[in-house]
Amino acid sequence: METRDRHLVARQPQNLSLAAGKVVGAAVHTTRLMTYAAARRAPWSAAQAARELGINPSTCFNLIQTLHALGWLAEADPAGPGRRYILGRGFVSLAHRTAARTSVLRDIMPRLQEYADRWKVTATIWQRQSLTCMELVAVASCQTAINVQMPVGQRLPILMGGMGRLMALRAELDEATFDAVFDSLRWDRPITREQFMAQARRAQRLGWGVDGGYMNRAVTALAVPVEPEPGRALEYVCSATMFRHQYASAVLPSLAEGLRPHCRRRSRDRLYRSGRRHAVIQCTCCRPDPLHLPEPFDQPTETTTDASWILY
Repeated sequence: METRDRHLVARQPQNLSLAAGKVVGAAVHTTRLMTYAAARRAPWSAAQAARELGINPSTCFNLIQTLHALGWLAEADPAGPGRRYILGRGFVSLAHRTAARTSVLRDIMPRLQEYADRWKVTATIWQRQSLTCMELVAVASCQTAINVQMPVGQRLPILMGGMGRLMALRAELDEATFDAVFDSLRWDRPITREQFMAQARRAQRLGWGVDGGYMNRAVTALAVPVEPEPGRALEYVCSATMFRHQYASAVLPSLAEGLRPHCRRRSRDRLYRSGRRHAVIQCTCCRPDPLHLPEPFDQPTETTTDASWILY
């Protein structure tokens, strides 16, 4: 094991704290043990792991046996002398699913980037990660000196932005949960629930939603759903984020139409195809196909914008 990897897995966690409850030692040891197993280039024994990680040998042995029973660790050579371990099928399967999503999103990026550069926006793909949360899984920023920067992995409440107008009537939230989420939102421009729901109904009618500076007064966010098969919950949304007033309102339908090729059947089928189902919303994980290039549009008519800074 390289010095860098040994330092990563051997160090004791410092100053761990939780907003509620307490740090669970078994969880900490399990996390460190799996990190150790992933870093090792050769099979290892329970005694080695306990010594290098500074875990009580009995505790380490019991953790290993539990992880082995669950499929997260496996014996390297069951017929050989002594027990030595490697990563098991459970861990490898999880890694493959994560790598597959990364790979297919990499295939999507050239098409998404073309859209972003054409319209001078930040094009994104969001995935529903829980009952009330959306996660940013792909970003293509336009190649201009000033643009809207958004980090992959960012999470937003399910009712935020243009995607929030789409999800409002399709997230299958009960009234109490909807109210709790809506009441927790902090708007840059004030909006009542009645106004929000009117925008959501309009989004349902048009097939795309827009947030005109309510989430952030400097930004307009437009979103188009990646439609699932009938009977399945909406999980993916394509979005275009731009500076507010960058385009006249009459141009927004063209931006939405430009996103639609990224949301049609071939891409949809792959996006919703993976075998992992979400524990809350019962939707499959991302495994998209390379996206079709959008059909050519007339060059969009831009309006002036006072974009003198970069939004992070």
